[in-house]
Amino acid sequence: MFHVEFVVLASGCLVAGWWQVTRALAGNGLSWFYSFEWPILAALGGWGWWHLIHEDPEVYQARKQRPPEWELHQDVTET
Repeated sequence: MFHVEFVVLASGCLVAGWWQVTRALAGNGLSWFYSFEWPILAALGGWGWWHLIHEDPEVYQARKQRPPEWELHQDVTET
């Protein structure tokens, strides 16, 4: 289901980008910005999808664990 959602959303972003290109060519200056923004959002979604699909859960857990040197030591004397 996740793959279908990605395809629908990425396709929607690309269609919105094409729509903004046609508006920009018709004279709407602000649409030039959006005509580049929508494909960038589709590419960002593609990168996120690829990362979620191919990430190894064990590597993710190892990356999230705190190194021992980050732990506070309790042997500090109070003044």
